[in-house]
Amino acid sequence: MTTPSNHMTEEIARMQEELLANAEKRRSDSNIARAQSRRIHVLESMMETVPVGVVLADADGQIIYGNKHVETMVRHPILFSDDVDSYGEWIAYHADGRRVESHDFPLSRVLRERDPRSELDVHYQRGDGSRFWMRIIGEPILDSENELLGATVALIDIDEELRLQNAQRVLIAELNHRVKNAFSVVKSIVSQSLRKVSVDSGLRDTVNRRLDAYASAHSKLIGSSWETAPLKDVALEVLGPIGGDQVKLEGPVIELPSRQALAFSMAFYELATNALKYGSLSELEGRVDLFWNLTDNTELSQLEICWIERGGPVPSEPSDKGFGSFITGRALEAETSGRVTSEFLPTGYEWKLRMPIQKEEIKNT
Repeated sequence: MTTPSNHMTEEIARMQEELLANAEKRRSDSNIARAQSRRIHVLESMMETVPVGVVLADADGQIIYGNKHVETMVRHPILFSDDVDSYGEWIAYHADGRRVESHDFPLSRVLRERDPRSELDVHYQRGDGSRFWMRIIGEPILDSENELLGATVALIDIDEELRLQNAQRVLIAELNHRVKNAFSVVKSIVSQSLRKVSVDSGLRDTVNRRLDAYASAHSKLIGSSWETAPLKDVALEVLGPIGGDQVKLEGPVIELPSRQALAFSMAFYELATNALKYGSLSELEGRVDLFWNLTDNTELSQLEICWIERGGPVPSEPSDKGFGSFITGRALEAETSGRVTSEFLPTGYEWKLRMPIQKEEIKNT
């Protein structure tokens, strides 16, 4: 039989247990809150130390955060725009002078258009009225269910980068002009020297054409800022005027470093002129297939380039190796760290080069 005193004792014990449980829950909630607060503090500290401006917006487009680097760059306080239609208050201009509208900004594009990434270079008007070039890169923020939580943009000052690029273009244009003049002077000196020693006119023409081929390759590199040139473009520049429709090109997009591009230009010229004089291009029905492919796809892939002649006279191997053989052989091997092989077959001349190539030189198209 339960007495009133026993019942009171049980009730007090139950209340104590509830109080202890509530206290434990409060401690747990407090620990969670402190942990979350620490994480937020660490995240904000990280945002303040990155060397670019960072802006965050929620899923509705309202800007909710910007680090101190933003204000340093734009020289005005963070504009906490209410939504994507308000981004026009950040005053910026396109390269052609048009005002950047709200819907143009990468933050708007990733939030409204659901673009996975958006990038835009703008001429931004600072708070003091001056302008500078700024790159804006935006990406969405998604949860584990791929639902949109908001978006972030990085703001990068590219003023100095563009200034250096413009200065480089001016210098390269001036260098191109001077080098072209130098080629003309060299051709003139060579022609006069060869005439004075009564050299055959055919040899003079050959020397001049070789200089022209080198100058053409140089001009192609100028167009790509001296860094790289596509293999196909190098081949077309040389082979188009010589072989026309009799030459077929096929292969993936490969960017050649400048020195290799010059070496290939000279090699293709030698192969084409030999084919025109003695090989398949000397016949109307003759043809040349120039193709290249990758034999594997590791960090250091192997590129194989093949020059196959068909439809011409049966070739015969020359008794001595001249300058052309040096250009298409040892010189090219030295520039590419590759290996050249050639065969004089009844069906036509075949030339092949196998060389290592860096993965970044392979373009996915």
